[in-house]
Order: sequence, then structure tokens, then C-alpha cells
Amino acid sequence: MRKGKLTFVMYLIAVMVITCFPRVGYAEGDTLFTLSKSAENALPDQALEVTVNGNNLKGLYAYEAVITFDPDVVELVKAESKLEGFFLPPKVDNGKMTIAFTKVGKKAGEQGRSALSTIAFKGKAQGNANIKLLSVKALDPSLTATVHSYGTAFDDLAGYEWANTEIEALASSGIIKGTSATTFSPGDNITRADFICLLVRALYLHVEVDGNFNDVEQSDYYYKEVGVARKLGIAQGTSDSLFEPRLSISRQDMMVVAARAMKIAGKMLDESVSDLSNFSDSSEVAAYAAGPLSQLAKEGIIQGYNGLIKPNDTAIRAEAAVIIHRLLNK
Repeated sequence: MRKGKLTFVMYLIAVMVITCFPRVGYAEGDTLFTLSKSAENALPDQALEVTVNGNNLKGLYAYEAVITFDPDVVELVKAESKLEGFFLPPKVDNGKMTIAFTKVGKKAGEQGRSALSTIAFKGKAQGNANIKLLSVKALDPSLTATVHSYGTAFDDLAGYEWANTEIEALASSGIIKGTSATTFSPGDNITRADFICLLVRALYLHVEVDGNFNDVEQSDYYYKEVGVARKLGIAQGTSDSLFEPRLSISRQDMMVVAARAMKIAGKMLDESVSDLSNFSDSSEVAAYAAGPLSQLAKEGIIQGYNGLIKPNDTAIRAEAAVIIHRLLNK
């Protein structure tokens, strides 16, 4: 790299370190950074790969990401950029890693969705590696910086480590909310209306609402989202005129509406798939749900519990967060 380019790169990195314009609240179409993992749990000497993704990017020119992991469970092997430019090798200190990247020269920033980098780990022990995205400092081509922080103050996530990363990422971006300032209530059932709200917000689905189900009032906080889902054919109700928004949603119904929403959002699924034989309780899946569940299973969006899909169980808030997070990373 020529001296002039190197100077520019170091200047950008310095800007990332010292510049901070915090991002406050949720706005429709906000940028969201997420992690997708080849596995949640590590095994000794086995590879575990993590991808840093940017969703709804608006001119990303450079970034600095801070990622944490359990150093007793995994060790870093290498990190590589998926974008063309200068990638700063990871700096690691006791389970906290910082990676940085910048484009070089007069280049347009990244738009839309993009895989930004991959990080390879090797297992040291069996267990949850607790790999989490702590923050991303993003710069646009004018070197304006925005900080995206993904830590939350929820203090009731013990026992739901399998969903912590997803809950924290979605809560910090405003897509999902806690039940109070410090609680998320991950084990509580999620209603039909609340899951529809999550889908519509997360996938940025828009259409003019010109009607709704008879049991959804204009004063209801979910009126717009349910109306959007009804018009797009995502929410079809329990009858021609009723949606029963306050009922808890079953796991199979959650997955059916998720599959419909993905197609509306242009995230195509393999409609030829219809095999659920990997799940020992597949016979309990309703006929209308078999196709969508098979499609989501093939994509890894639903993975089941010890070989069970539990289609008729009510979905809980932690499960909803994981499903929405996986949809965003499809």
C-alpha cells in the first residue's frame, strides 16, 4: 500500500476511535448489524465460524466492531473481510475482540444488506461460546460516524443464553421491546398481534392500510401492523373477519406467518421442500403448516428442540426474537 493510502487509512481508523455520534431510538429503516453463527455451542478442536452482517446499510464506508466471546470455550483462529479494502487484524484482550475496516479512495459506501467479515474460532471446550456483538461504529463516505450499541439492561435472561444475542440485538435496534426498562420476560407467551408487529417492523413492510379485521380497533397499538399484514396476505385471521390478536400464537402459526412475510419481503424459500421427517413429532404438524415449516427448517431458521418441532406449543418471546433475528440474516 502506498504511503498516501496508508495515511488515509490510519486517519479513518483514528476517526473511528475518537468520533462518536450516538444513535438514539428506533426509526423505520434503521441500519442493524448482526452476527450469524455456524453453531451456538463449541466442541473441542472443532471449527465455529461467525459472520458479521450489515442490514439496511446506507453508505457504509468504514466500521469498527467490538465482539465478545468466552475465551475458555473458544479461541480465535483468524478474521477476514468480505469487502474490498483495508482490514485491520483483530485486537483481542481476554475475550474482547475489535476488528476494523475501511474502503480506500473515492469509493461508494455499502448499501442494503452485506456480509462484512467472517471470524473463525476453534473450540477449546464444550459449551456455549457466548459470542456477542457489543457495538459497531460505522462511518459513511463523508466520515460521519454513528455508534450502534447492542448491550441491554435486561436482567432476567438467565437460562435463555441461547437467545441472548438475538434479544440484545433486536432490543437495541428498537425492533423488539422489553416488558420494562430492565426486564424482557423471555419465557412469556407472545400474542398473535405482537408477533405480527415484529415481522412488519423487522422486514420494513409497507402498504396503505384501508381496512382491518373486525376485532382490531384503530386505537390498538398494533392496528397498522396487523392491517399491513392483512392486506399483504401474511395475516389471514382465524375466520374471514376475526384475527384474535390477543391470543398467544402457536409455534407452527408463528412459523407460517414468518414464511409468508419472508416471501413478501423478497427472501425466497424453496417451495419444493416438504420433508419434516427429521423431527420425531412431525405428525403433529397441521397440513397447512407443513410446507412453510419444511422451508424454514431447510434454511436453518427453525431448528427444533432435541429432534422435536413442538408445533402446537405456544411460542414464547425468546423464541420469537431468535426467529426474527434469523430472518434478518437470511
